[in-house]
Amino acid sequence: MTWLKKPSGQRRGAVLAGAYGMSNAGDDASLAAIAAALRRLERDMPITVVSRRPKETARPVRAAGVGRLNGLGWLGAMGRAKLFILGGGSLLQDVTSRRSLWYYLLLLRCAKAMGCATMLYGAGAGPIHADKARDRAARYLNEYADLITARDGATLKTLESWGVTKPRMLLSADPALGLPPAGGERERKAGFILRPWPGFDAHAGDFAEAARYVWERYKLSPLFICLAPEDRKAVRPVAAALGDVPYQVSSDPKRVGRMSLVLSMRLHGLVFALRDTVPAGGISYDPKVDAFCADAGLPMAALEDVTAESLKELADFAMHLDGEHLSAAARTLRTREQTSLSAAAELLAGE
Repeated sequence: MTWLKKPSGQRRGAVLAGAYGMSNAGDDASLAAIAAALRRLERDMPITVVSRRPKETARPVRAAGVGRLNGLGWLGAMGRAKLFILGGGSLLQDVTSRRSLWYYLLLLRCAKAMGCATMLYGAGAGPIHADKARDRAARYLNEYADLITARDGATLKTLESWGVTKPRMLLSADPALGLPPAGGERERKAGFILRPWPGFDAHAGDFAEAARYVWERYKLSPLFICLAPEDRKAVRPVAAALGDVPYQVSSDPKRVGRMSLVLSMRLHGLVFALRDTVPAGGISYDPKVDAFCADAGLPMAALEDVTAESLKELADFAMHLDGEHLSAAARTLRTREQTSLSAAAELLAGE
């Protein structure tokens, strides 16, 4: 990209890019956590967020916003910033869209061309199904990334299997673990955090039976918490099969931390639960859920294999998790998550 001209003068602050402005509570939490961490390094650090909805996204984190398709806007911000951060989350994958993978790799390349130090912060990786796409991702990371902090060990192994060798790579954890607990009084409810996914509808009745079970055995009424707007599509067939079981639906992510039990397909449902030491179990549709459950010591069932009985067993296992176990796991991962901030501080200091 020789046509890009690096501006002269003093650089300051950071540009953050990720799946921001998509109305996804997990991505919003990651952004809030990264911005708050950077402000611990420099209270008035200038931050620019590249987002689908720049004004809506930037305002809560006291940052400037620029649209995802506003190339001149984010190139200008990169020319003024010292650090470019991509993350957190599973940006390096082609399940959602291969175009999104190319987009994030392009941002990384442009940031390096504009003279920024570059970092993937609390990153996930994969799956990338196409060989050419994996090779391209590895090539871009080797050429344009200075440092990668991975949210789990599986991500490090995935990057290594792709042939990523040149950036410094460190084990960290999901950025959202760095946010303070949501707090509030516990509710006598079981939080079900579901999402649409191929094959989910075949198990809607199983989830309904599990919801009835926790209502009858533990006296916890089901609360379906939608962390993204599309999650309501998964809730509808389950709720329709509940019969006389009372239930509620909420889109408030803070309620995850007030549940007495959480069963979650979404990774950040589990992250929010652990952050508030709520007993939880994962239903895995993606390797990132497996990796987090392994790190946190949480029980898990694979979506493709779930039955009503296996979901009941998952609920029982989670309800009997020791509070100290959950607290210890949360402390360990929060400590590990600080690796990302330390790494960002080194890049900002020019080390």
